[in-house]
Amino acid sequence: MLLNSNKTYNYASLGPMKWLLLSVTIFLILASALAIASVFYYKFYDYRFFPGVKINGQGLKGLNSGQAIEQLQQQADDFLQQGITYVFDEKKINISLLLMAEADPDVAIQLINFKIAETVDAAYHIGRGQGYTKNFWQQTKSLIFDANLPLVFEFYQEQYLEILQNDLQTYTLKKTEARPKFDAELNLEILAENAGTSFNYQLILLETINRISQLSNEPIAISLIIDEPEVKKADINEAKIAELKNFASISTLINLIYNNNENNNEWQINNQIFKDWIIFKKADDKITLGFDASATTAYLINQLAPEINRPILEGKFEIKNGRVVEFQGSQDGLELDLEKSLFKIEEEIFLRNNFTVELVVNELKAKITTGSINDFGIAEVVGTGQSDFSGSPNNRKHNISVGANSLNGILIKPGEEFSLIKALGKINAESGYKPELVIKGDRTIAEFGGGLCQVGTTMFRAALASGLPITLRRPHSYRVSYYEPAGKDATIYDPWPDLKFINDTEYNILIQSRIEGNDLYFDFWGTKDGRQVEQTDSVIYNITSPGPTQYIETEELEPGKESCIESAHAGADAYFDYKVTYPSGEIKEEKFSSHYIPWPKKCLVGVQLSNEATATSTTEIIEE
Repeated sequence: MLLNSNKTYNYASLGPMKWLLLSVTIFLILASALAIASVFYYKFYDYRFFPGVKINGQGLKGLNSGQAIEQLQQQADDFLQQGITYVFDEKKINISLLLMAEADPDVAIQLINFKIAETVDAAYHIGRGQGYTKNFWQQTKSLIFDANLPLVFEFYQEQYLEILQNDLQTYTLKKTEARPKFDAELNLEILAENAGTSFNYQLILLETINRISQLSNEPIAISLIIDEPEVKKADINEAKIAELKNFASISTLINLIYNNNENNNEWQINNQIFKDWIIFKKADDKITLGFDASATTAYLINQLAPEINRPILEGKFEIKNGRVVEFQGSQDGLELDLEKSLFKIEEEIFLRNNFTVELVVNELKAKITTGSINDFGIAEVVGTGQSDFSGSPNNRKHNISVGANSLNGILIKPGEEFSLIKALGKINAESGYKPELVIKGDRTIAEFGGGLCQVGTTMFRAALASGLPITLRRPHSYRVSYYEPAGKDATIYDPWPDLKFINDTEYNILIQSRIEGNDLYFDFWGTKDGRQVEQTDSVIYNITSPGPTQYIETEELEPGKESCIESAHAGADAYFDYKVTYPSGEIKEEKFSSHYIPWPKKCLVGVQLSNEATATSTTEIIEE
């Protein structure tokens, strides 16, 4: 074979091509190796957390979701049992994270709700289920830099802050502003200001939230701050004193009016009354006159509101002889708006020199108007809830009856979200409830609401049986005998937590309550739309010991006297599966999970008040 001598080859030009080919080959080999390693890495940690994934700074490497939940839940339970401790002036103030009731465990409300399963689920899905590329980078990032998730929790700050302030108020001194004082003859004296002391509660709350997020029971050191008054006696000049005397002159009258279609109301307030409302205010370095919000509002509440306010009444109905009949007509309500009225009174009098002021009154419209009862679409029972309150003390039985009766006959409109707390209304003596003794901080006080969780649990079960979407439900903090088997209970407490669900049918739902012996029932009447409801029995697991009895020293009992406020409750977890199949074929499934913390028996023991101690001295917990 002869070669073409006229054709030449540039072998040098093949060099870069060889290197390019080599580079591509190496890259493909490395990429393939990396892909294979990534697959093996993913498979190796199947059902376990990837390295570097942490919750609350704790590594989860090698754990599966169930193990992580168990580990974190134990830490959360220990944290809840110990409470939060504050150190002030060598004293320790321990705040329990559970409101405790002597007579009824329904009034035991957990102030912190840790969402362990939700947090663990979010951590487990780091590096999973988001596509190959994003999964790879998340796995790599967590391996090199760590991926730390905070522990998710709900914290009822307002209720906690109220308890904390009550326990700390003994150590504080309220500041007073310079203010005028009139005697019966309207002689004027300017009282001097006084500095006070207080705690920085916002800073304390931030530190508290930090401890909660870390599940740390390390005591929080707190200290008093000086609370300086804004208005000082030296700021009150002769011109302001003359203005003040003229304002409170013998001829001054304040006329408050409210006119509606039914009545024309007018209240004349003379200076013997409003002279005690007058205060100095400071804004933009100017001293002005104003009314003390507390004193003025108290007068409006006690003297005017009873003549103005009218309760809103929803139309209520019942089933008689298979027909829906009305037993309470609807009525729109009226309510004196205290905040807006006070603002308007001050604005009219002190800015416009107008002493006749029309009060601000809000009209409250009833949701259900008693029109054509036959249009409500109520034909049959769509679901029933039941619970047994055998063994309840008399006060508890009484409150269950009052709560159930208050809900009997309520209509839930199509598309409406039902709130049990809102439907129950005011839970107080005026509504017929009887109180229970509740431990808040280091005080025992009377509160209302014992027994209403029986109502909440039964309502929850009725909504489940009717196939209605549950939008808000909290289990009890610990297992309560009235709701066994555990897992299908719902706790409520005014104002929080609540039980909520939606009427997602096309028809009204009528609530009917009945008590038969020691059984409470709620029947939901409406029109069935063909949906099918399935729910499993509760699965109860992780049963744990409540631990030894705890004795809490208190000065509210005679020294040596003992009063047990809490019985022992074993801890546990529970769940049940819930499924609703709609006529369209759509299926909605949900797992309702509950965690019940182990709770030891707790007893108060009276101690002698020491000379150095104060009324809110250290609360010491001693384990048996």
